Amino acid sequence: MRKGCFYLICLFCLVSCTANNNAPDWIQSQEHNPAYFSSLVHVKTSIPKYKDMAREMAANDIAMQISTYIETETQVSQTEIMGISHSEYISHIRSSSSTQLKNLSPLKSYETGGTYYVLYRLNKAEYYADRARQRDLAISRAQDLIAQYDSAAEQPGIAIPYLLSALDLISEYLDMNLSSPKGNIAGEIFLRLNQLTHIIDYRWNTGTVSAIAKANKSITLEAKVIHHDSGEALSNIPLGASSESIVFSNPRFGDPEGRYIFPVDRIDSLDPIQRVDLYFDKDHYSSLLQNQAALKIWQAVNFNTKSLEINVSKPLVFLDYAYLSAFQGGYRESVAGALANLNIGIAAKLDEAEYLLKIRIEAKPGKYINNMKHYTSLADIRLSLIDPVSGATVNYLEHTDLKSGAATREEAERNAERDSATLIGDSLLYRLLYMHLLK
Repeated sequence: MRKGCFYLICLFCLVSCTANNNAPDWIQSQEHNPAYFSSLVHVKTSIPKYKDMAREMAANDIAMQISTYIETETQVSQTEIMGISHSEYISHIRSSSSTQLKNLSPLKSYETGGTYYVLYRLNKAEYYADRARQRDLAISRAQDLIAQYDSAAEQPGIAIPYLLSALDLISEYLDMNLSSPKGNIAGEIFLRLNQLTHIIDYRWNTGTVSAIAKANKSITLEAKVIHHDSGEALSNIPLGASSESIVFSNPRFGDPEGRYIFPVDRIDSLDPIQRVDLYFDKDHYSSLLQNQAALKIWQAVNFNTKSLEINVSKPLVFLDYAYLSAFQGGYRESVAGALANLNIGIAAKLDEAEYLLKIRIEAKPGKYINNMKHYTSLADIRLSLIDPVSGATVNYLEHTDLKSGAATREEAERNAERDSATLIGDSLLYRLLYMHLLK
C-alpha cells in the first residue's frame, strides 16, 4: 500500500515537472530588457474575466515602474511650488499612467493547467517620445489660453476659466521641462493664479451687525467686490459665506455695482457673538478641471477670508397674563420669574416684542366635601405663543382640570391660581417654548 502511494506521488511530480518543462521560455526566463517596461502576470482561468484582470494587474505594475522612474527625475521644487506635494504628484502619475495603459496589448500569452500567463511590454523610448509630443502640444495650447486670460484679466470672473484650462493641460507634465521661448509655462500659470488672490478684492460693507435670535425677522448681509488695481466693480465673482450657526446658499454673484447680498432669514443660535466668513468660492470652477493634480493645485491657492461679527440678543416676549376669577392672587410675577429662569426677556410693550405669550387660567367651581369641611376648585390653563406681526399662533399648550382646595371657596380659587402658576413655571412654559425659543 505504501509503495502504491509512493508511486502516485512520483507520478504527480513527474507530470508537474513535464508541464513546467513544456512552458515557453519567456515564462521560465523572465529576462529583463532595460529598453522596456515589462510585466509578466498569471491568474487562474477560473476567475471571471481573468484576461481583463491580468491586463489590469500588468497596467498597474507598469504604471508603478513609470512612476518610480519619474520620481527620481522630477524636479521636486516645481511640483511643491505649485501647491502639490511631491508624493501626491507621484501618486497622481501612477494613477494616470495606469488608466492610460488599460488598452495595452499583450506581447505573449499562454494557458496551461488552469493558469493564464501573459507578458505585457512597453517600449520606453516610444513612451517618452509620445509623452514629449503630448507635452509640447499642451504647452502650445496652454500659451494660447494664457493669452486669452490676459486679454480678459480686467474681468477675472470671465478670465479664470482660461487660466484653469491651461493649468489642466500642463499639470500632467510637471515632472518634465516645461520651458518654451516665452518662458516656463508652469511658472506663468502659477504666477497668475497667485495674482488672483490680490486682484480680487472682496469685503463686507461693515464689520458688525446686530440681530435677534429666534425671531422671524430677516437680516441682510452685504458685501462688495472690486478689482484691486483698477478699482472697478466686479459682479461675476463667485462668493460664499459660511458660519458655524447660519446656513447660506452659495455661491452668490453681484449686481453691476459689485454688491453682493446674503439674506439671513432667521438666527437660531443664542450665542451672543456669531461670525460669518466671506470667501472666494473656488468650488464654482472646480468642475472645469479634469486632472486631479490640477484640482489639487487650484484648491491650494490661498484666497483670504473676511469676517463679520453678528451681535445677537435674546428674543423678548410680551406677557399677557390673566386669571379669570373673582378672586385674584397676583401670580403674574411668578410666571415672569419663570421666564427669567429660562433666559427669556420680557418686553414692556407689545411692539417691542418678538413674540406674544398669552396665558389664560380659568377657574371652575369644584365641590364642597362636607365631612372634611373642604372646598375644591378646578382650573383650565391655556398658553399660546403668538407672532405679533401676523397674529399666527406659533405654539399652543393646555392643561385642564387642575385641582386645588382649601377651607373656603375664595381660598380654594386663590390656590388654583397659585398651583397653576407653579405648574406653568415647572413644566408648561418649557414645553411651550422649547422648539421655538430655547432649542
